[in-house]
Amino acid sequence: MTDSHTQEGNELVSRIEARAMTIFQFTQNAAEKRDNVAGFRRFSTLVDDFHQAAELAEGRLTVLKTGRRDELRRYVTQIRGKILKIEIDITGSYLEGLIEAQAPLPFGSREFFSSRLKRLGELAKLLSDGPEADGSTGQIVSHMREMLQILLNRAPEFEVFERDSNYRPLARSAPGPKTRGGMRGGSGPAVARTVPVQANDLPPVIRLEHRDDWGRVFLAKGSFELVTKVCRVKNISLDQIAGKLGITRVSLTLILNGQDPIARNTLDVLHRALNGVQE
Repeated sequence: MTDSHTQEGNELVSRIEARAMTIFQFTQNAAEKRDNVAGFRRFSTLVDDFHQAAELAEGRLTVLKTGRRDELRRYVTQIRGKILKIEIDITGSYLEGLIEAQAPLPFGSREFFSSRLKRLGELAKLLSDGPEADGSTGQIVSHMREMLQILLNRAPEFEVFERDSNYRPLARSAPGPKTRGGMRGGSGPAVARTVPVQANDLPPVIRLEHRDDWGRVFLAKGSFELVTKVCRVKNISLDQIAGKLGITRVSLTLILNGQDPIARNTLDVLHRALNGVQE
């Protein structure tokens, strides 16, 4: 048992080292210009995934029966500290580059910057509680927050809009026979009619497809469309769904579009809300 646990511990640390090396190589790539949202998003995803994997590894190392358990945990903590410094430096570099570039920001950047603002709050706590915290911590966080706010003010509106609850797609009238000139005949102009969404258009039990990425759950593409369809049928809003989950409308939108992970217990609550199960 001890030998197998030792091997598992070594494998966990090797995976963390590999993820850390990927981040380091990304930051050393001269082709990656730090003046675009796409690059910033790629870097942030690498860092977020690393910290999530490191947390899982530390938790698993706690229960492994191996004499190297404490040594391996300290080593993972050291790696996390180094990645944290890289995250702070490179994030600041991206923020400065985006502001200086003055280039139009793509749709979806507002949601992304909102998620980075939330991450900045986590960084502030880590910086203030960490062993290497100094008097410059508050200034660093304040400056980064100011830059993020500037970018948020410049970012376009949300990429995904929720349609009005009374919206119904318009159905085209059947085309008439073609006339000699190639035009279609008919008794008059086409009259659009609304096609209501029926309850029988939905599956009996709503289950959102998802994938597991190192312990984090991401919803599949198409989840937003399915959930908004359920909302129209049941006459509820995304705001009400978000309220049941205890999150904001923006956070729910990011989750439904597969951009942010969702906790397993929160996914259970979401499924109960969509299927009309009372809490």
